[in-house]
Amino acid sequence: MPNPMINPGVLNRVRGSVKFVDYPQLNVSASYLAQEGIELLFQGNFVDSLPVMAGVVQSPQPYILLGVRIHLVRSQELASIYKKQSELNCLLGDIRLYTDSTKYGDFDLINTALNNVADMTFNGTDPGVVITLTGTYFVNSSMWDAI
Repeated sequence: MPNPMINPGVLNRVRGSVKFVDYPQLNVSASYLAQEGIELLFQGNFVDSLPVMAGVVQSPQPYILLGVRIHLVRSQELASIYKKQSELNCLLGDIRLYTDSTKYGDFDLINTALNNVADMTFNGTDPGVVITLTGTYFVNSSMWDAI
């Protein structure tokens, strides 16, 4: 079979960003990110496989917990704004996370919270601070069609 010459597409490293509905001062674009950018942490299964005597019963979940690690540049004002926000109120509402690919699509989370800040070293060699958010991400939306 000849090479099908499928175009692998393009990743746009400056597209990754986070937008907050209720807290626009927390919006993150590429200019505020360390090299690691933004990470997603899927927590839990989209479907639970429940063993029975002679097989498995599939039980789809309506949502999962989705963690978002934001690697901010600590020497910029936005990192300070996040610190102040964590001291004031960690319940942040709804967000949209834009990925580095227009083809892959974006993620909408509701009921998002600022869960933690990673350990930091203050020796002048690490510019980052890692903020972890967690919110609800809906999956298996077609299961609601049966109601």
